[in-house]
Amino acid sequence: MSSVTLTHRTTASLKLRKGAGRHYVVQSNLAHGTELALIEVKGSWAHVFVNRTYGWLPNIYLEPIPTVFDEPVPAEDDDDNAEPVLSRYSLIEATHVTTATLNLRKGSGTGYPVLKVIDQGSKVRSMLQQGLWSQVQAGKLLGWVPSMYLQEIPARPAHGGLIAVPNQRALTTIRLNARRGPGDHYSLVRILPADTAVIIVARQGAWRQIDRDGEQMWVPASQLRTVY
Repeated sequence: MSSVTLTHRTTASLKLRKGAGRHYVVQSNLAHGTELALIEVKGSWAHVFVNRTYGWLPNIYLEPIPTVFDEPVPAEDDDDNAEPVLSRYSLIEATHVTTATLNLRKGSGTGYPVLKVIDQGSKVRSMLQQGLWSQVQAGKLLGWVPSMYLQEIPARPAHGGLIAVPNQRALTTIRLNARRGPGDHYSLVRILPADTAVIIVARQGAWRQIDRDGEQMWVPASQLRTVY
């Protein structure tokens, strides 16, 4: 590639590997904040181009390079060319709130045109997730925003002070320890391989209660990838 658009940056110091897995050889070490081009997402791994090299990184340690107000934005009531939301969605309640001012785009990437700007703290409904982007309903518009700037709106409290989650499907992003309670001090239930399918049933702080084969256990939320 002679000219590459940098789309993402690392959120930790990472090893750039030759393939999508920890058993592949390390090509180089990337510092926290390294900017790169995201090519594709495969499971819990991201194929990237950085420093004239193709390689793979865990996708949970990538974030979009902020692009707020990076191009002219249509007027607020210029919705004629925007994608409409079907009327049957109009009364569906919001599921997330934005944690930053965002460009609502026509597609899942910074190369797509901006439909409108969504203010920080706006309530939206998440419809679909694709890689690091989410399709959301914002008012009368349907568009795409970076998933990392969406915070889930708490559901009704469950017994024991937990927050119930309506059977949300997810995959583990790494090999991890599942425990009997929401913390590292709880005893180990089992070890789950990477890409294990689970159901999230409740949450407490940075931990999620999951169901796997009828057995409930706890894992860190950062080690789960939601499947929509």
